[in-house]
Amino acid sequence: MIDPKTITHGFAFLIIVGQGALVLVALGLPWRKTGLKKIYNFFSEYALLAAFLTALLSMLGSLYFSEVAKYVPCELCWYQRILTYPQVALLGLALAKKNRDVFLQIMILCGLGLVISIYHVYLQSGGTALVPCTTTALAVPCGVKNFQEFGYVTIPIMSLTAYVMLMVAVVFHRSAEKKNALE
Repeated sequence: MIDPKTITHGFAFLIIVGQGALVLVALGLPWRKTGLKKIYNFFSEYALLAAFLTALLSMLGSLYFSEVAKYVPCELCWYQRILTYPQVALLGLALAKKNRDVFLQIMILCGLGLVISIYHVYLQSGGTALVPCTTTALAVPCGVKNFQEFGYVTIPIMSLTAYVMLMVAVVFHRSAEKKNALE
């Protein structure tokens, strides 16, 4: 069996790759009408698939951390899961062309998840809780870091990155759909 530390490290590495892709997309947006148009078009063409894979890996990662690595999810982790898991089905249906417009659905779920994950990162960075994280005596405090890879990647950082990636991907997908409708 693969060492859980190796899998955790692998998920953290994927997050860094995702963050790098977000930086490349952000840098490339102003030049989408120039020589980088091919890269922009590539991202647009595969944006829905990228969103689906991001949501799927997020779901599988969270299940791995709780069921295999045995990290007990805190209350904020549960809320983030509740907002992530349906996206796998929504995006899967969109890929199968059974759900044509997932833009608003994904943006609402990601927007809420993004706020929660930002607050979670704040708590893990030593911030003072605005409200109690949990009301259950046996629950894990939200400020506890189960792990920290590459000096900064924690579960809330992974969640935050995934939400941003999903939002960017559906924006690209929507843009490509509008462009194709005009042609």
